[in-house]
Amino acid sequence: MKILDACCGSRMFWFDRTNKNVTFMDNRELETELCDGRKLVVKPDVVADFRSMPFDTNTFHLVVLDPPHLVKVGDKSWLAKKYGKLEP
Repeated sequence: MKILDACCGSRMFWFDRTNKNVTFMDNRELETELCDGRKLVVKPDVVADFRSMPFDTNTFHLVVLDPPHLVKVGDKSWLAKKYGKLEP
C-alpha cells in the first residue's frame, strides 16, 4: 500500500517514521531546537505544497492530510515551528 502524508511536518502522526510505504511531503525543511530544549526536525522526502502536489492521479492508495491551521501565531513561536502556520 502506498501512502502519502501531504503535510508531514516532523512525522508526529507515525509510529514508524521510516515506513517505506509512506512518502513524506511538506513545504519546508527545518532543523531547530524548541524552547524546552527538544530538537525539531522537518525533513520530508518531497518538498512541495499540498495545494499543488507533484504526483499523478492514483499514485497513492491513501492520503493523510493534516495541514497547518494556526492563524494568529508569532513568527518565532514554537507552535509555528512545530505545526506550521497559515500565510496571511
